[in-house]
Amino acid sequence: MTFQPPPGLRNPHVQTIVAGTAPRRWWLAGRTKRLRSQLEEVVLECSEGVRLHGEYLPCAGAGSLVLLIHGWVGCSASGYMQSVRASLHRAGHAVFVLHLRDHGPSAHLNRDPFLAIRLTEVSDAVELVQQRYPHRHQSLVGFSLGGNIALRVAAHTAERAIRLDQVVAFCPPVDPAATARAISSQRIYNRHFVAAWRQAFAEKVRHYPELAQHADVFEQDDIIRLHEAFVPRFSCHPDAASYFQAYTLNGSLLQSLCCPAHVVLAADDPVIPVDSRDLLPPLPELSVELSAHGGHCGFLQNYRLQGWMDERALDLLPPAQAVDAEP
Repeated sequence: MTFQPPPGLRNPHVQTIVAGTAPRRWWLAGRTKRLRSQLEEVVLECSEGVRLHGEYLPCAGAGSLVLLIHGWVGCSASGYMQSVRASLHRAGHAVFVLHLRDHGPSAHLNRDPFLAIRLTEVSDAVELVQQRYPHRHQSLVGFSLGGNIALRVAAHTAERAIRLDQVVAFCPPVDPAATARAISSQRIYNRHFVAAWRQAFAEKVRHYPELAQHADVFEQDDIIRLHEAFVPRFSCHPDAASYFQAYTLNGSLLQSLCCPAHVVLAADDPVIPVDSRDLLPPLPELSVELSAHGGHCGFLQNYRLQGWMDERALDLLPPAQAVDAEP
């Protein structure tokens, strides 16, 4: 299933920016209002007192549950998340959106701030979701950083009570250091991510005032320098380089992958350098798809701004229909 946008939508910045604009989010919110009324909000009690927030969307007779993980500074209200969730549900899948720490309405749930290396709590959450909502088929779909995290969760399923029939990762940062450099070099994206991170931390301080002592970190206006200031204070890593290396999708990190995983990248992605795909190991369970167009988690396929990622996910996932046997 090749992504072929019309000529006016082939610019990668148009794809990336338009897909996430407020008007598209509002339009999608209007179209999915009925679905949102069916959502069950859940707080998952993970190990070591960590709590993560999620939204479960049931589907009558569904034999499949798809767990979605948003990208960094994204949430269930992001355009791509609303669109994919609605399309999956329309096709007969039950859907669970997991909010990473400090994303969505969850800043108050944990004192320590979000770090991309916090994998145990995400694996805990996936395990808890599968226990709470058993289905015949269980899949995991991640976007941007959520795709990176989904692949890492999948590489550790042998250690957990997690069963995955399929993992799909759209535009994951394979090499986080290269991604940070790409963001830093482009003012519009650097400004977006720095501002969003500042806003998230300010919300964190509102719930945990003692964190205000670290507000000086956010005087940095470059994404790399911001990481250099933030990482030593809130993680076990001494610098940004070692932090980025800790979640780079190379052979040592993915070697235990034991379920089918499919990565979708765009050659024109402005923040995920396409050459980073060479770091992905040649594993029988891992397949990589490279689209000529799409931008970063854009993949708008027409002027109605419909998402190709919706269709591609449906094409890759197990069947949605119910089965006679118990899951």
